[in-house]
Amino acid sequence: MLNKIYQSRLILPGLQILTLLVFLLIIAGAFGITTDDKSFASILRNTNFSNLIVWSYWWPLIIVSAILFGRIWCSICPMELVTSFFGRVGLKRKPGKLLKSGWIVTLFYGIILVLGIHTYAIHRIPHYMSLYMLILFVVAIIAGIYWEKRTFCTYLCPIGHLLGFYSLLSFKSLRVKEESVCASCKTKDCISKVSHYKFIGRSCTSELYPAKLIDNRDCILCGQCHKSCSKDNIAIKTNSFASGLFTPATVNWAQISFMVVVSGFVIYEIFVEWSVTKEIIMSGPKLINDMLNVTGKASGTVKALLLFVFIPFIFYLLLAASRKVISKESLKQIFTQLIIAILPITAFTHLVKALYKTTSRFPYWKYVFSDPIGEQTAGLIRSGDLLISKENVMLMADWITIFAILLTSGAWILSLFIIKKQHIDSLWSRSVSILAVSIYAAIFLSAFVARLMA
Repeated sequence: MLNKIYQSRLILPGLQILTLLVFLLIIAGAFGITTDDKSFASILRNTNFSNLIVWSYWWPLIIVSAILFGRIWCSICPMELVTSFFGRVGLKRKPGKLLKSGWIVTLFYGIILVLGIHTYAIHRIPHYMSLYMLILFVVAIIAGIYWEKRTFCTYLCPIGHLLGFYSLLSFKSLRVKEESVCASCKTKDCISKVSHYKFIGRSCTSELYPAKLIDNRDCILCGQCHKSCSKDNIAIKTNSFASGLFTPATVNWAQISFMVVVSGFVIYEIFVEWSVTKEIIMSGPKLINDMLNVTGKASGTVKALLLFVFIPFIFYLLLAASRKVISKESLKQIFTQLIIAILPITAFTHLVKALYKTTSRFPYWKYVFSDPIGEQTAGLIRSGDLLISKENVMLMADWITIFAILLTSGAWILSLFIIKKQHIDSLWSRSVSILAVSIYAAIFLSAFVARLMA
């Protein structure tokens, strides 16, 4: 059924048009809805329909879907439709070395985390969220007009970059049915330059050759190669779960930096779920802000830089340096092996955060349809005139926490198997990697156990 969907000339483009309309409606539903009151914003994020959809359901869903099915969200993402459309009439300039290096998308992701979320609270204030989505929309248009092919999706989209790494766990992959068919193919319709700008059945504009794909990171599953291949030799195949993590990966420093930041961010996301663990993780930023006398929005910037950049890089650097002391491996190779080994724990705990978030917002659905703007409902909740029952939510959270302990333990075991399969040149280096994934898993497990005991 999945391959029939990808082979269809109407289904995926139709879904892209639908998601584009939803995308624009979400922007309209959040635009102008703002507040300077932090306590009110923490309620408004749940009562504004647009904000509730984006941060509590859309974002968690694409995390889960990437882990299970690969970059399947990209199949129906409206940004791909927009950038491909404008690419047909644009300047078609080739992306330069800086863009291809990955540093721009890593910087873009860092700006979203540090300035967007933790300085200006785009996840809590609907108006800021709508501006963020508008920026993505405009960047996709500009990229399509200026650069060739699908430059936005390939080199600029921070969401796709994250999903690419998580898709290494997926049990679905786009591959060719028979490599011999591709070898004998004379027309190479899937990569033919003359078909780059077709609306339906265009050749790959992510600069990939399906016959040579070895992992899921870069293929956005747009389905175009299914339709362009005259030999019907391309398919979505089922593979062993997480098999992509056992394939030697080529990762550059920009991608390494990206995943280091993600690993720190996910720790924060789990720890702020409960008051005790939140107090623990916020103690460092609070101390720094007090010492520097930083207040207001800037305090969020300091917090994000400390927790997502400084501390994670110190963690990885200390471990990498420990291996490098007696190892002949390059520092880049060591960092690559560490982030790949830790990736299952990062992805699975990110999935757990998604479950906490979606289930904790269930009680608000009763009110969002009658008050989609959410300001009136948020006002009633803050004044105490409207009580939100969270008894069922707390019960679900307990079961999710038990599931989280099992899932994190399983991720830790998977990480150990990855280390066993990696080409590590000494027992000491392997021991350091085992220590790294064990510390990282223990951080999450301690938070989950603390949640159950609270």
